[in-house]
Amino acid sequence: MNRPCHHEDELLDALARGFIDPDLRLHLQGCPSCSELRLVAGALLDDRVHAIAEAPVPSAGTMWWRMQVRQRQEAQATARRSLLVGQAVTLVVAMVLMVSLMGDDFALAVRHVIAPIRLSTPLLLALATWILLAPIAGYMAIRQK
Repeated sequence: MNRPCHHEDELLDALARGFIDPDLRLHLQGCPSCSELRLVAGALLDDRVHAIAEAPVPSAGTMWWRMQVRQRQEAQATARRSLLVGQAVTLVVAMVLMVSLMGDDFALAVRHVIAPIRLSTPLLLALATWILLAPIAGYMAIRQK
């Protein structure tokens, strides 16, 4: 195994630029580590240049179509978010109106129905987790579409 040479970084920079100065060429003749690096890195850089040159470039019409599709999808996502916020606000307002219109009698009736129910701590935790996670899961399901 060859020891690292302090010229390796300089050699990599020169290979990336595509020009090796005469002093570095002279060093390459006497340094096995740098010679091996030139061989390997040079091959990799040559493959990169060939891959870039042979890469298919889509036509302007294809790129314009892709841009239009992306803009349409982003507009739909924005509209979906706006509708979701509107639905949430409407639901909250409806609940507040329902409670305010029903008055104290409704609140007392709900309390009398809920009070005799005895729930264990694990069941309460499961119920609270479901109540918290159900809207988040619904939002994520809507967002995935």
